[in-house]
Amino acid sequence: MADTSVESTGAATDDNPSSGATDVPSTGGGGTGDATSDTGTDVGEAHGLLNFTFYPETATGLPAELGMAGAWRTEPFTTDDFFAVQAWGMHFPTPPSEANTVVNNAIPSPYEWGKADTWVTGGNALKLRGGGGESLACLVLVQDTFPVYLSEDAEFFDPTCAPDPSKWVAGEPYDLVAFGGEGKDDVIRTAAVAAPPALTVTAPDVGTSLVPHDRADDLEIAWEADGGEPNRVVIRVIDTFGQMLTAHAVDDGSFTIPSAELTKLAPGPATLTIAREQIFDLGLPDGDLRVVLRYEVWADPDLI
Repeated sequence: MADTSVESTGAATDDNPSSGATDVPSTGGGGTGDATSDTGTDVGEAHGLLNFTFYPETATGLPAELGMAGAWRTEPFTTDDFFAVQAWGMHFPTPPSEANTVVNNAIPSPYEWGKADTWVTGGNALKLRGGGGESLACLVLVQDTFPVYLSEDAEFFDPTCAPDPSKWVAGEPYDLVAFGGEGKDDVIRTAAVAAPPALTVTAPDVGTSLVPHDRADDLEIAWEADGGEPNRVVIRVIDTFGQMLTAHAVDDGSFTIPSAELTKLAPGPATLTIAREQIFDLGLPDGDLRVVLRYEVWADPDLI
């Protein structure tokens, strides 16, 4: 498993030769308009994933955060949340395909990065732009090996690559821009994706830290329903040792985690995540790019 250390692929500037600052992405092939269209595109063979997630402030005081990360591989991804892999070293398996289903992931195995040659560079940045502004995921190398696109406020990044939660706007359509880099045209998809509506959780109490919940009782989860397509609600309960339950719920306002599943988790502080998401699969010259936009609420119930 790769760690989360990264190295900029941008050259250091003359003004600050040791900074390693990421260059602002620019057009490599000279194209500034739609380099290809949704029809008639020769879709490449790579598999891409781009996450664009808003995390509201938590009961423990963590501020609102924008999570944006992506990558291209020659092999399919085993997760829909590459940001969690890159930012936190957490492997969230894909939720069950069938709605209103919960599965026990036990303790998920570490994310398999695989061989270096299965990771490919699809250009020098990925950008989403909407009414709230532009968000950039800029190219870096993990362990000097794996090309990853990341929105990050590290010192070696250009400030334009820093994440800004205000640029994630609920219900907003976004253009996708895949920067081509050297010798490749940019690809622009106008209003190709959209953020889901904001998620308001009404039960359990996610505004209070360490609310006790008896594992012998079902965990009733409720939220203000939206029901629009293609909304999907994904719920996870993770115990103190990393054992995980994952549910795929219809966006109808409620879901129940059965006590029979909760009793398989260890007592103690746990993590509860509830996400409303929309997924868009775009055919690009580099390959199929899956863009996952989420509004994800985190809480920390105390399982007893």
